[in-house]
Formats: sequence, C-alpha cells, structure tokens
Amino acid sequence: MNIFQNIKLFLIFILIIINIIFYYIFPETISKHIWHNIVKIGKIIMGIKPKIHGNKNNLNTNNLLIMCNHYDGLVDCDVIYNLYYDENKENMLYTIVKSDIVGDSNENSILSNILSYIKTSVLKSLHFISYARGNKEDGVVVKNIVADYLKNNKNILIFPEGTTRTNGIPKDFKHGIFQLAIENNMNILPITIKYDRDIGSERGEPMNLSLMFNNNSDVYIHDIINSEIDECYKNKDFLALKNKIFDIICGPFNNDYNKIKSEVVIDIEPRMTAN
Repeated sequence: MNIFQNIKLFLIFILIIINIIFYYIFPETISKHIWHNIVKIGKIIMGIKPKIHGNKNNLNTNNLLIMCNHYDGLVDCDVIYNLYYDENKENMLYTIVKSDIVGDSNENSILSNILSYIKTSVLKSLHFISYARGNKEDGVVVKNIVADYLKNNKNILIFPEGTTRTNGIPKDFKHGIFQLAIENNMNILPITIKYDRDIGSERGEPMNLSLMFNNNSDVYIHDIINSEIDECYKNKDFLALKNKIFDIICGPFNNDYNKIKSEVVIDIEPRMTAN
C-alpha cells in the first residue's frame, strides 16, 4: 500500500471511532443520522463509483432480508449502506457478520489488532449482528435475533455464502437462512455487486487492502421475493428458494456465471430458473 492508501485507511479508522463516540453519547434518533453521513464520507474516502441497475425504491421497504454476493466486507457494506440510506432514512440496516470480522488480535493486521480491543463497541455502533462460525448454539441465537428484528420492522443484510470470493461469484449458499426465511415468511431482496476488477479474497487468504480503494461497480437491485405469493414459500421448499436466490444473484455475471455452474454442488432438489 502507498502512503495515500494508508492515510485513507487511517481516516476510515477515525470515522469508526467517531461513530462509536456519537453512538454512546446521543439517542438513536440523532446518532443514526450521524451514521448516515459517516457512511457517505466513507464512500468518498474509498472512491467507490457504483452504477445502479434496477429499482432503488425496493430498498425503501421494511421487514426485508437483503442478500448479496461478497467480495470484501468493508467495500461491499459501504456500497450497500450508501444505496440503502439514500432510499431508507428511517430504518437502520443491520448486518450479519462473522465474530472475527471486526478485529482479531491473532491477525497480521495493525487495524484488525486495534479493533479487537474495542470489538463490542464496534459491533454495536456499526449495527452488526455477529456469529461464531461452526457454533450451533450461537447460530440459534442469531436466527432468533434475525426473526425478531424482521418482525419489528427492521431490515437485515446478509451474505448467504458466508465467505468472500476473489471474483465475487458465489459457489453455493448456506441452507440455514433459507429455512429461517421459509419458516417466518421473510421477504427477500437479492442484490448483485459486480466490480470491474477482482478485489476480493478467498477464505483463509489475507485481504489485499490496496484493492479497497477507487473501485467502479455495477449494482443490480433485483425484484423483491414476496413470501405471500412466491411458490417456494407456498410449497415450504427452502432448497428451491435457496437455488432461486442463487440464480438471481449470479445472473449478472453472465459468462462468468456459466463457468461456475459445473462447480456448484448439485442439490437433491433441482434448481429453479429465475424469471
């Protein structure tokens, strides 16, 4: 990373600290507007230039489970947050993240090490819902939180594959969140982010922080999957729902998507083709 990128990374860290301070000082009615502006400043610092496809007004709907493919935690979230808060200024967007995403004292990253000491404050102020990978008991707690939040007019962002990809193209989604969606009649808004270069990383690989900055992207806001009329919900078929959302999110990758079709594990139930 060059000196300008290091300065930008430092400014992002300062924004996180400022957000924590205001989160604890002011009531949510005030702190949420401060958070909205911090998100906008973050977009400027990171130099993100999104091109939007689809109906942005879909983000101004409540009780939504927003699902997206995943390159990089900070960049992807900043893209979605800016779109979301441009349209929905009242309801906060909560994000499901891995428990070590905010900071880990064992990682070879100065920023990650620093954040690990203020993890709880970061999670709360950024409106993160954390889960421990592979911990079934924690998974049940998170599912209950998600169900409760959506019943109370809140919206949640989730990356259903549970990991990042170098090129952003998912290989498969986890079953659990779709079972939960079927059981609780959760409406789903699929979103696809496609950057003009491969900025992500595979599980276990260190993030290339220099790729966080100055990215162009196409953002596809798809139609909302309405639980009241969708056939997957009527048939209580969470595998069909998973496959449907997978196909919708992967669709904009076109030829790249066709290449990974053969790599995806075939489910017992056949995939449904997105309309």
